[in-house]
Amino acid sequence: MMETISLPLATIIIQILGLPGLVFIIWHFDNKRDQRKEEIRKTEIGEREKAVARVLSQYREDVAEIKKLYENNVRLVEDYSLTCKRLEGLYGETLSVISLNTQTQTHLVESIKNNQFCPLVREKAGTG
Repeated sequence: MMETISLPLATIIIQILGLPGLVFIIWHFDNKRDQRKEEIRKTEIGEREKAVARVLSQYREDVAEIKKLYENNVRLVEDYSLTCKRLEGLYGETLSVISLNTQTQTHLVESIKNNQFCPLVREKAGTG
């Protein structure tokens, strides 16, 4: 049908068709208004769907980045734990070396104190 009806045409339709013509004109314009509203509604729904899709896409990206952060944090914690275990091993070995050195130094000191073969020690003891 036509988009609009001119006033002279509307007058002719009312004169020819009477009250049913007036009802037809009102129905015609009401129908056109409803069609425009439906088109606007469909357009708005399409825009909303696109906006929701964009938001969901951004959300997926954000969640993926957060997941990567958590994975990186887990890796850091695991690496730190391994480092601590290695340090414990090194500390244990260092303590062992220090203990052996201390024992050896103590043995050397005792050997020096009890050295009977040294001429100075024998003179002091009066055996020489």
